Amino acid sequence: MQNHLPLVSVVVAAYNVERYIDRCIKSLVDQTYRNLEILLIDDGSPDNSGDICERYADQDSRIRVIHKENGGLSDVRNVGLAQASGTYLMYVDGDDYVSPDFVKAAVSCAEEHTADVVFFDFEEIEEDTGRRDRWSMEIPRDTVLNARQLPKVLTVTPCAWNKLYRLEFFRSTGLEYPLRRHYEDMTMSPRLLVNAERVVYLQSEPLYYYILREGSIMRSKDFEKSYRDRKAAIEDILSYFKNRGLYETFRQELEYLAFEHAFFVPIKEIVLDNPKSPYLKKFREYVPGLFPEAAKNPYVKECLSMKDRVMLTLIMWKLYGLMLFLSRVRRQKDLVTKKYT
Repeated sequence: MQNHLPLVSVVVAAYNVERYIDRCIKSLVDQTYRNLEILLIDDGSPDNSGDICERYADQDSRIRVIHKENGGLSDVRNVGLAQASGTYLMYVDGDDYVSPDFVKAAVSCAEEHTADVVFFDFEEIEEDTGRRDRWSMEIPRDTVLNARQLPKVLTVTPCAWNKLYRLEFFRSTGLEYPLRRHYEDMTMSPRLLVNAERVVYLQSEPLYYYILREGSIMRSKDFEKSYRDRKAAIEDILSYFKNRGLYETFRQELEYLAFEHAFFVPIKEIVLDNPKSPYLKKFREYVPGLFPEAAKNPYVKECLSMKDRVMLTLIMWKLYGLMLFLSRVRRQKDLVTKKYT
């Protein structure tokens, strides 16, 4: 019976994730929605990730393994986009995992609303402390939207994996992920969303579990590359919107994306790692140089949590010592909680 349901292509990026890929693949194999094409893309991984993928492919005909030379996450995303044959496309990173209804809930929503894009809540889990944070938005749920009706849609967390895409729509945009650069999702998400006529925010429990671990891109201590790639991502986004005459229409949303992802987040990371890094000054100057009033953007108050607004106040006043103290207290509390639970 499920064969009459639309085929869903799930693209999994596998690189140096031998400790995690079993859990990831198992969470897909065990989906309540069965009509799947699972594309496991081994990005030239030097560990056993590729072998583990092959083992699962031998056991499940829905799985196809693609081995390729290392090209980075963007290249994996693009290969998956080109190879997918489903009606819908979803992405998963090999060190994360998904809920049993990850596909079923998203597809049901897409079919009901004839959606181009469905996005949903996710849970961020800190590997070392076990701390869990749910990411959600104050946007009408189970309602067809687009960026012209509700510009706030563009501020949706810019990740590939918290969304389901209608494959025909995605390909019709002609968009591809930029190669050899981190924060590729930051570039792609707003461009896809501004092109989508029918976007739906799914009412559900978190469907995706994002593991924040040491060694991941989001915890990289290479602040030089972080600065270069974040800056390039913001410039890509602004150029795309300006070239299409959309910049003024969505200026507030673009300003907020730049502020959060090329000011607040990296500055917080640097302060908590090395407040004397020269890149602290570079990040402090970059976004205000583009958007002098960015800190007053209405989305800052609307979208940032109370905890993050406190951190932002400390950043604006350069109270880095207090930031470090509060962060260490919170981290110690999380470690103690994990130990005794």
